[in-house]
Amino acid sequence: MPPSPDSERPPKRQKSSSPMANIPNVIDVAPMGTVLMTVSELAGVKSAKLRLSQDMLTIASPIFADMITKAMQAGSTSGDAVLIDAAGDDEPEALYLLFNILHNRNEKLPSRLTAEALCKLARMVEKYKCATSIGRGTTMWFDRLYNSAKAGTVAVDVWKMVEATFLLDEPMFFARFTEMWVLSEPLASNTLLSAVRDGDVTMKRLAVELFNRRHAQSAAIKGDVDLLVDPCSVAFAQSAKHYIDYAPGMPPDADDDGKTVGSMCHVDEGAAIIFLGALRDDLIWPPLVWPTTLGALISQLQAFRTPAYDDCDKCDFCEDVKTRFGLAVDVVKKMHKDRLWGLCLDCFKAGGVKEGECRYEHSKPKGK
Repeated sequence: MPPSPDSERPPKRQKSSSPMANIPNVIDVAPMGTVLMTVSELAGVKSAKLRLSQDMLTIASPIFADMITKAMQAGSTSGDAVLIDAAGDDEPEALYLLFNILHNRNEKLPSRLTAEALCKLARMVEKYKCATSIGRGTTMWFDRLYNSAKAGTVAVDVWKMVEATFLLDEPMFFARFTEMWVLSEPLASNTLLSAVRDGDVTMKRLAVELFNRRHAQSAAIKGDVDLLVDPCSVAFAQSAKHYIDYAPGMPPDADDDGKTVGSMCHVDEGAAIIFLGALRDDLIWPPLVWPTTLGALISQLQAFRTPAYDDCDKCDFCEDVKTRFGLAVDVVKKMHKDRLWGLCLDCFKAGGVKEGECRYEHSKPKGK
């Protein structure tokens, strides 16, 4: 005899026999989870409850583990479910995003995230001490924001990204976003300290370190520019002055009447004037004409080309300004390609220069 339609599904009273089924407004993050966390509102649902895995929360965060233990000791349970409440100042959306990462619900994660939302997530991660557990789950969002900001297609609050990468312990993007801040922040701007939250000592220390880094990099670039100016300035030094085909300090031979005959050599002085003029035209020298950001200056340095100059008339005692200046330009450009403009996360946390290898590769002072 074929079974009746009613026998193919369990009775309704069996569905409602589970304590979980009697709890309204449940949003499943872990469908088989035994922890229910109440948040103020999520997706328009008041007092929504997130179903979570006790094992995942306990492994991911000592804070969550402690909350679950205290709830069980206080008898805050419903059948097999442990009932806990989110803190009143917790952002429900940030919590939901965090739990989806912790529970490997990749299909629930958005492909894009705003800088503000990512910063809120980072603060939530810091609060619940689970940066290690989310691993590189945020890399995709950092990568999109970094490339969009670099291309200028999206306006990104760089300081928020610096804070987020620090809280999430992300060394590569911490170096990238601190570099972006150092290169893009106007040299005369001191607005960062006002953006730091009151009472956040670590973030204030980070802000001060960024200001110091920008100042140090500005001084370093002045030294780089001096490398370009030096071969030009030598041509005007008293020690370089000489008569054509005569060494500096050597007077030319006298003629039959005893008069000194000879002309001063100005070949290198001509090269120096042309090269210094080119540096001035490209706003590279002197520092008084620099653009407002270090990034703009670096772009101009990278784009700079040594002007054409014919020094075929130089004698054996000229300073060879053309060759020396060209070499200096090449050296400065190569130095900028390898320089760490921003901060190393591991070194910052170490309070200076970390002993041993850092997760972000960069050169360190000798002996460190």
